[in-house]
Amino acid sequence: MKKYDVIVIGSGIGGLAAALLLSHQGKKVLVLEKNGIPGGRLSSYEKDGFRMDLGAHCISQGAAGPVGKCLERAGLANDLQFTGVRPLIAFDNQEPLKFPGGLQGKLPATDFDVLMRIMSDFKAMSEADMAALDEVPLKTHIETYTDNEIIYAAFFKLSCVYCVEPIALMSTGEFARCLVREAASHASGYPVGGCSAIVNKYMDGIRKYGGEIALGTEATRIVVENGRAVGVTTRGSGYRADIIVSNGDIKRTVLQLVGEDKFDRAYVEYVRALEYSWGSFVLRFALDQPVTDIKMMSKAITNPEQFYADIRAGKIPETFPLFIVVPSNFTEGVAPKGKQYICCAATYELGTPDAWFDKAAEKIMDEIERYIPGLRKHTLWKQATNMTNFHEFSYEDGCVIGIGQTYRQAGKNRPPIKSPLQGLFFVGGEAGGSGVGIELCVNSAIEFFDQYCR
Repeated sequence: MKKYDVIVIGSGIGGLAAALLLSHQGKKVLVLEKNGIPGGRLSSYEKDGFRMDLGAHCISQGAAGPVGKCLERAGLANDLQFTGVRPLIAFDNQEPLKFPGGLQGKLPATDFDVLMRIMSDFKAMSEADMAALDEVPLKTHIETYTDNEIIYAAFFKLSCVYCVEPIALMSTGEFARCLVREAASHASGYPVGGCSAIVNKYMDGIRKYGGEIALGTEATRIVVENGRAVGVTTRGSGYRADIIVSNGDIKRTVLQLVGEDKFDRAYVEYVRALEYSWGSFVLRFALDQPVTDIKMMSKAITNPEQFYADIRAGKIPETFPLFIVVPSNFTEGVAPKGKQYICCAATYELGTPDAWFDKAAEKIMDEIERYIPGLRKHTLWKQATNMTNFHEFSYEDGCVIGIGQTYRQAGKNRPPIKSPLQGLFFVGGEAGGSGVGIELCVNSAIEFFDQYCR
């Protein structure tokens, strides 16, 4: 077996960040990626000159956040460029507006004052304040201020955009971290050149420092000897290392790649009980010409609990929540000249049947076309990704984030980065870290490096 200092399983951004920091330190690093394209949920692919993202993305803190700071720590130029955005939000079928200021005059004055106080209170929170609210559901926290349905709908939507969790499950402390950091950075946006620009920058850095990246190479087993993880097998090959870092599904890693017999029963049951974030249904559209100047827009719905109850009953609701991103309005290179690329995602409970999405797709397109007239007329082709497709790509039942940032799994209750098995660690959306999506994963890798590798 070929020997490395560290083997990283999975090329999601958390795995790439860990590999970058380690290779910069001089470690001999191998990254194993089961798919033919790198980046995990940040992956992009090309079709007919369009560069399509797997998901609908906005980087909360842009280059000012952990994505850029990790590059700096690895001695690389933080030269990723982002086109900034102030996202819009629409309620039910109303016109989009800026949040929260755009609700002035749309809400009764007393309710608008309450909304602004909620936002002000969040922004004034210290790290200790946030930690004290980790085990409080965001729904419970908002209800201490108001029962206004528009305010409730707004925070439900923000919870889904930040962490793909409904307001009843979302940790208030974790939500506060996401909001406070985004507000402080004033740098949220979409990367120039598309999301693949981030992935490529990290991969170039890993290779610069001698790291290796093996695409289309799935880990089949983590080798354990004398109570320690010492290697990884793939189909037809095997590799040894002093440290194994899993950027993959923590449940699959523990229960299948290692095997539950290598852990005590309490830890196995703990891992089994961990809850994933919710999932998404994503529609992507290649258009023959630009039809909208929208960059990013969310659509919130009042009474979202009834919406999800209707879906559980197999019904097709009359209105849908949306998260629309138009990458070609942020940057050149993601669509051929004179054409447009639109991506729309919506959050759903894991286990929502694929057949329901098939039935709902046309209705969802009706909703999108309310805000982007001419969508159907100018669509060259469209692609849909449901949770089964996401599962085939990244496992975890097709969830969007990984282990959910719920009030039971945030802060000190986040799964630990160091596993009970010597030599085995977790990074990415599985353990440690905090923040919005991609930034959660990079923060996890930085924590891993600082706590166990410096």
